[in-house]
Amino acid sequence: MKIQCLGGCREVGGNAFLLDNKEKIMLDFGVVVEDQRMPKLPEKVDMCLLAHAHLDHSGSVPALNRLNKFPPVYATASTFDQAYLILQDSLKVARLRGLQPNYSRSDMKQMSQNEVRVNYGEKLEIGSGSIEIHDAGHIAGSTMFLVEVEGKRILYTSDFGITDSRLVKGADMKKIKDIDILIMESTYASRDHPDRKQTEKDFITSVKETIENGGIALIPSFAIGRSAEMLMVLDSFKHDFPVYIDGMARTATNLAMDNPEFLRDPKALQKAISNTRFIKRHEERKEIIKNPCAIVTTGGCLDGGPAAMYMNHLWNRQDSSLLMTGFQIPRTAGRYLIDTGRYVTEEVDFKVKMNMKQFDFSGHAGRSELFSVINKIRPKHVVCMHGDNCQRFATEISGRFEGTEAIAPKIGDVLHY
Repeated sequence: MKIQCLGGCREVGGNAFLLDNKEKIMLDFGVVVEDQRMPKLPEKVDMCLLAHAHLDHSGSVPALNRLNKFPPVYATASTFDQAYLILQDSLKVARLRGLQPNYSRSDMKQMSQNEVRVNYGEKLEIGSGSIEIHDAGHIAGSTMFLVEVEGKRILYTSDFGITDSRLVKGADMKKIKDIDILIMESTYASRDHPDRKQTEKDFITSVKETIENGGIALIPSFAIGRSAEMLMVLDSFKHDFPVYIDGMARTATNLAMDNPEFLRDPKALQKAISNTRFIKRHEERKEIIKNPCAIVTTGGCLDGGPAAMYMNHLWNRQDSSLLMTGFQIPRTAGRYLIDTGRYVTEEVDFKVKMNMKQFDFSGHAGRSELFSVINKIRPKHVVCMHGDNCQRFATEISGRFEGTEAIAPKIGDVLHY
């Protein structure tokens, strides 16, 4: 058994692992979002298993068109629909920033012509083994792949969550057993998440206090997954203030409803959408901030999208709040704002006077949950990936679980089992 580590090693971004045996199976093929860096393209790929739509996992899949033959791509319907939306937007953003995209619209078309849509619970037979499809509990349609080849059982978690969110159920690990090699994310290997219900209450309290002060609650959110969840959280608590949704979040939220089988409570999401006002024109943005309201908008890291426009108008309003609901990627305007208190882009440099708060609505397993999964599965080998503390985490795993060997490979490493 040979595994090529092409991306997502000792960092968050550009996930790509190749099971290099009789069948060459690509596990994700993402991009490092900040600089559009893509993994090394192998000479041959027989199939690509795409776990979910986020760019750090999907962002280079269209570039597989550079191979002699575009391989079939396996993912859920929800993942494909969301991926095409975010890949199209990424093309536009890369060009606006003067970056060379890794793929073209033609490449995306080839991807769509080679898609194979799968569902949770399916078992696919391949030449020398099989692939099981499991719910990863990260975002709608997210998948863990259990690949059995050459007598080895390999579980690739990609990103996964154990705790239920408003949008999706957490991953169900009960049916997963007898794993030889666990390729597991390590994003939150160093800390646990706060109680989600309490986080929701604290978030709503901040929104209501802002509205009562006559201000605007600006809620930058990632289009895929987080925006829909924020609408559901807001709608679950009784309120008498208007809620708006703006940017690509509008389309992404409606896409989620196109595949209700991947949602925890599609009726609750539909209700939240019906109680939300959609912003469609630039003129509306200037109008709605004249009165207290909550605005869920894309531009989750404040680098672009409607969130940047709202920041340009609200940065000096002490009655308003910036409520950040997602991880702020290094070298983004959002991360710089958290670190320095200044909102800096190519166009502006402001000392922000808004109230700023961060809320942990992560869809990733926390430290205790990661250890719990290992304790339950008891794999022979663990490959730690998708994290900044992979080496330390691997050392902890090896020391804690007798009979389990954990490593944190570097990009370019080839593992033999």
